Amino acid sequence: MSDARRRNEPGPPPRTGRGLRARRAGVGAAAMVALAGLSAQAGATAGPSLHRSGPPPVRQPSAARPLALLEIGDSLGEDLGSGLLDVLSGHADVHVLPKATGDSGLVNTTYYNWPLSLAGELAEYHPGVVVVFLGGNDAQSFYAGGTYYGFGSAAWRKIYGVRVGALMHEATAAGAHVLWVGMPVMASARFSADMAVLDTIYAAQAKAHPGVVYLSTWKLFEDAAGHYAQFLPGPGGKSVQVRDPDGIHIDPPAGDVRIGTAVVGAIEQRFKIKL
Repeated sequence: MSDARRRNEPGPPPRTGRGLRARRAGVGAAAMVALAGLSAQAGATAGPSLHRSGPPPVRQPSAARPLALLEIGDSLGEDLGSGLLDVLSGHADVHVLPKATGDSGLVNTTYYNWPLSLAGELAEYHPGVVVVFLGGNDAQSFYAGGTYYGFGSAAWRKIYGVRVGALMHEATAAGAHVLWVGMPVMASARFSADMAVLDTIYAAQAKAHPGVVYLSTWKLFEDAAGHYAQFLPGPGGKSVQVRDPDGIHIDPPAGDVRIGTAVVGAIEQRFKIKL
């Protein structure tokens, strides 16, 4: 995402970022989100039944047979999409398809339905790899089937895990491998704790789904003391800004390239290809 686009967006309220409305519900009906159909799945933990072999191996891309790399997510996903475009610029063997949508997630499906959107993108682009980077809007309680689920509760984690697993299965069933990128550390300790809850779910679901790999980005944005860092050493050791002043988003160009490079490296290592 360009600096100009970021400047044109309104400033965030507390615990909120550009395109992120992460908050705990319980402060009014507008904060409660119904997850249609999830209550019926509450007994599941890993989504739909799987073919345990997973998708076929990712073939080594070439100019003649390029890799379609689909990237989806929220506004943090938009940051990553920019980073992937920068890192893979000039690579004729990879087509980066940045399709992240700000304010989206897996809780508020009334705003944006990722399973439905992903189905269309899988059918249109036939990606070999799908990169997912979302969750900043999902630290919310919700109602499902008339029942209230408090964020972080055991029941909430189970239902959210079902939704995460279903998205993973949707991609792998279409023949794609999935790299699920975990949420990074945040400036706010409370928001970081919320994101850590989500990351635990993403990692567990990735282990349960063949063809899915989880990538933690937590330490990628910590300093040497293990604390959140807005600035980190760049090439040559010079300090560069990697996170936005909101304490949530990833700052271009250094931050976007930092996470984009980490994702490309994980794709190469885990899917055994060279980009």
